[in-house]
Amino acid sequence: MPGRLPAGVLARQPALETWLARGRHAALEPSPVPEAAGALGWLADGGEPGCDDYWSRAQPVHLRPEAAGVRLVPVAMNEFEAARLETDLADLLAGRGVQLHRTSAGRWYLQSRDPLPDRPAPEQVGGRTIDAYLPRGRDALSWATLFNEVEMALCDHPVNRDREDRGEPPINALWAWGSGRCPTVPDAFPWQRVFSDDPAWLGLGVLAGAEVGDLAGATPIPPGPATLVAVPWAEQALAVDDGAAWIDAVAAVERAFAAPALTALREAGAQGARWDALELCFGPGRPGVTVGRRELRRFWRRARPIASWVEERGGDA
Repeated sequence: MPGRLPAGVLARQPALETWLARGRHAALEPSPVPEAAGALGWLADGGEPGCDDYWSRAQPVHLRPEAAGVRLVPVAMNEFEAARLETDLADLLAGRGVQLHRTSAGRWYLQSRDPLPDRPAPEQVGGRTIDAYLPRGRDALSWATLFNEVEMALCDHPVNRDREDRGEPPINALWAWGSGRCPTVPDAFPWQRVFSDDPAWLGLGVLAGAEVGDLAGATPIPPGPATLVAVPWAEQALAVDDGAAWIDAVAAVERAFAAPALTALREAGAQGARWDALELCFGPGRPGVTVGRRELRRFWRRARPIASWVEERGGDA
């Protein structure tokens, strides 16, 4: 983990510590990370991306000019603001061959016949300068021109005048990411159920014919057949070197997933179901940790503080 962890902040996490101490550490075959987040997200939100068009996620943001460069700052907006901006930006974009969609879940998408710029999600860029993420390639100039037009339309927009009167940062840009056509059905997708708050994972599940569910209101997840829980919180915190958010993400995984999952591994619940085994996968190229009832009986493998499992690089943790 990049950055130094504040002393005493990373609390004990009993379930994760037991899982790490008693489980089998070995290579696991991670599920393929979803590509084309725009098309998969649209699919998860009930749309039909088809095979020909390119899709990307989009999000209104605040770009703040500084001496070091232009910095991306995520902003919150209410439903009235979102609806007003959607109407005005949709007209502008449609005149350039790009369709803007906003779903009932509040997610924005762009649809185009031509490839859209592919950039990291705003959660991975938030707080950083955006110079390295400007459009590149053959169509870079045309896309840069289009997004500049969007910024000019937002510059004196009534929504932003009201926000500035309230002392809130203006919404002055539209950030697009996750471009691509809808992928084909995965050849090997072993999961019958997929839970995540990332619509790209849910869309991948829909594409593969799995049962899907949003994490909101789904925890604790009841035992069932071949279940994948994709939780990007810690990864997103690492992407922006946010140690405090990473600590919060670890605590949330402990509370929402690890603790109830270990309980359902040890004993059957009210419905008589329990897990056969649990796998903790850290991503491609990293060994995972598998725990079953046999591993739980290895009481001599004492749990140690989760801070001791954090990778150290030099003087940082």
